[in-house]
Amino acid sequence: MTTLTDSELGLLQQRLCERRRELLAALHGEYGDLAGARPPEVLGPESHPDETASRKARDALRTALAQHDFDELQQIDAALTRITAGRYDACVECGDPISYERLVAAPYTARCVSCQAAFERHRATRQ
Repeated sequence: MTTLTDSELGLLQQRLCERRRELLAALHGEYGDLAGARPPEVLGPESHPDETASRKARDALRTALAQHDFDELQQIDAALTRITAGRYDACVECGDPISYERLVAAPYTARCVSCQAAFERHRATRQ
């Protein structure tokens, strides 16, 4: 069920591919040490405890940011798979169309507004 025009679909696919390239570059470059692509910077034994605590906090933040980017990359890959399958603009929960405006705002979205709200309510009650 495609409600998008070919040009709308092409534009959204292009945006997804561009964002995918950006995320891959960040994951391999900026966060490469987290994935083992380059050795992490090591503090010597003479490091001040404040410097060590600051480093640990910075590393935790970088890890969280890298995980966020990785999660977004997975969502983009899933969206590209749905494009290939011809199901990109159909909600994965109910099958109703996802509006072009919603896809422009978040090109990797997989749910219509109603199903996303229900999903978030359910997720909030589990936490």
